[in-house]
Amino acid sequence: MRIAHLIITYTDPQQTYRMIQRMIDPDFDFYIHVDAKLPILSHEFLTQLPNVYLIKNRIKVNWAGFSTIQAEFNSIQEILNTNKQYDFVTLLSGQDYPIARVAEMKIFYEARKGKLLLKYRDFQNEWPEGMERVSRYYMDNFSFPGRYLVEKLMNIVLPKRKSLNGIQFYGDSMFWCLSLDALNYVLEKVDRNKKAKHFYKFTWAPDEFLFQTEILSSPFADKVINENCHYYQHAPHTDHPKWLGLEDLEDIMKSDRIFARKFNLNEDSEILDQLDALIGQRENKQQININ
Repeated sequence: MRIAHLIITYTDPQQTYRMIQRMIDPDFDFYIHVDAKLPILSHEFLTQLPNVYLIKNRIKVNWAGFSTIQAEFNSIQEILNTNKQYDFVTLLSGQDYPIARVAEMKIFYEARKGKLLLKYRDFQNEWPEGMERVSRYYMDNFSFPGRYLVEKLMNIVLPKRKSLNGIQFYGDSMFWCLSLDALNYVLEKVDRNKKAKHFYKFTWAPDEFLFQTEILSSPFADKVINENCHYYQHAPHTDHPKWLGLEDLEDIMKSDRIFARKFNLNEDSEILDQLDALIGQRENKQQININ
């Protein structure tokens, strides 16, 4: 089983280096999109690690804007262009960290082979506040003085936005684990479709609902499992997941996920040290049991 890990990052390259080091395996490849606001030289040393590739078609990413999706689309296209066959492409960020051994990761992926991993809630019935993201115009994808005044005027003057071809919206976490076929389908439906792309460009944080919406409205819907690969803590009505620290260590280790987020190496490296130690102890115990 071969896995591509797509890392969208604007953060500390040393933290990304540490994450990848813990996952090095002949069956794992790593594709890194470095936000174009950063010099690519800051991350070039990562290619010294096995199977690590930097995405060439980089863009500047604005939080909550469509640019996050475009960074993913550009990266997915470069992965597809390699013509390598992957069972899964898993989306990660530079603030993630593995909480399982490579052998355990492979078991996790193998158990879900042929499935698509997407966390989702139905906007209409389970996440009504999500409808605000698609029923108003948002300018977070743009960077010019006065853009929020323009946004306000657009929502006063223009009629209420209509749903995209009557589609049902779903969303939740931005992190997914998908097949190449499903990813190519989303590119065809949105990245190569001017009307759909224009619609999503004026929504808020489409990275948290675009893939769910398009795939759950597609022939791939029956393959979707309502989960992803991540452990995280995201309180209701907050914009970001909690920064994880030592107080969360026990809960992280009880998790059946293979990644956790969010971590900051500069603020709290001890949590990563403790995770490495505990995962190493678990590996040693299993080796003793085998022998």
